[in-house]
Amino acid sequence: MLKVEAKVKRRPDPKCPLRPGEPCTLCQASVTGPQDCGLVYLIMDDPEAREAFVASKRR
Repeated sequence: MLKVEAKVKRRPDPKCPLRPGEPCTLCQASVTGPQDCGLVYLIMDDPEAREAFVASKRR
């Protein structure tokens, strides 16, 4: 008799681009990950905010 093992597929844990190394905590009700997070959009879409964010990561 052959034994067949089913592999469980895990969903990847989305990482927060604003908090490196930390998972996306889905802090807004309608958010499914960083791809539709309003805060990530605001920071990454605004050149000045993005520059300030990049500068703060260098410190």
